Amino acid sequence: MITIELNGQQQSLPPGASVTDLLSIIGSDTNTVAVVVNEHIIRPANRSTHLLQEGDHVEILVFAGGG
Repeated sequence: MITIELNGQQQSLPPGASVTDLLSIIGSDTNTVAVVVNEHIIRPANRSTHLLQEGDHVEILVFAGGG
């Protein structure tokens, strides 16, 4: 297992997990979130190939509408 920081909390993942895998593990709706890994935005097209590493800092931001 590897450990990342997800929105300020420790999260364990299997080695070789991608951003897409992380979103699936946590049950996130992939269409309504932005993902930032170590201060770099990971675009939806790159989420399945961006592998997470031990100690990565990940922020998942939820789009909210309103007015």
